Amino acid sequence: MQQRAELQGRLIELWSEKLGVPTVTVEDNFFALGGDSLLAADLLMDIYEEFGIEIDAAVLFLKPTIADLLQEVSAV
Repeated sequence: MQQRAELQGRLIELWSEKLGVPTVTVEDNFFALGGDSLLAADLLMDIYEEFGIEIDAAVLFLKPTIADLLQEVSAV
């Protein structure tokens, strides 16, 4: 459970950094906040490098919120 909370907190930080948005919630849509395919690829690489979690780019496009990504990761 703590690992999930750490991942959630770090994803919020990463999204905020990548998107230049000061406040991000788990329900915010990555693309609605200004994300694009290049930022998505960069974000997914950061997640892989930091946590060793490989997320297919299609997942982020189809499930573009932190809440969705956390569900996807816990399903693996």
